[in-house]
Amino acid sequence: MSTRSFSPRQAQAVALLILLAVLAFLVFVIIAPLIAGFQERAAQREQYALQYSANARNIAAIPRLRRMAEAHEQLLGDFLLDAPDAATAGEALRQRLQTAIIALGGEFRGGEDIASAEAGKAAVRVTARLSEGQLKQLLANAQNAKPYLTLTTLVIGADEALVTGQASALDVQIEASIPYRPAAKR
Repeated sequence: MSTRSFSPRQAQAVALLILLAVLAFLVFVIIAPLIAGFQERAAQREQYALQYSANARNIAAIPRLRRMAEAHEQLLGDFLLDAPDAATAGEALRQRLQTAIIALGGEFRGGEDIASAEAGKAAVRVTARLSEGQLKQLLANAQNAKPYLTLTTLVIGADEALVTGQASALDVQIEASIPYRPAAKR
């Protein structure tokens, strides 16, 4: 076997190629991942800074959000009756209508709970004897009193009008419902 020796110029070129290969190895295997790690950590720090500023804004907004929630909670009282269950809510609604009828000078004849088609609502049916003016005033009062209620059915009977020609007193049957929320237990 014969080995061929390189000329000094060829030896320099081979040495230079080996040096370039070692440098390329160092760049791709050691330096590039190191730089990529620095870049990833810089991007992660930037992401953390953005998350921190968003969290700081959220924390700063807590008092404002609490005030808004409290205002909304107060407004719920205009629309929901606080009662522990449907029976208590129905009794409160019946009592409210009975008091309104008696306050107007009408004759309250009775009331009963009826099944509501919707969950979270209490419904009652009341019967009374009222004049036309009292009925108008009762409906106006029921419409404007809080918590607001829904009159689902209004039946008016004027049997005396057939006999006398004038409706002095009307037999009225009202079905009303009101949404309720369970009162907080303390």
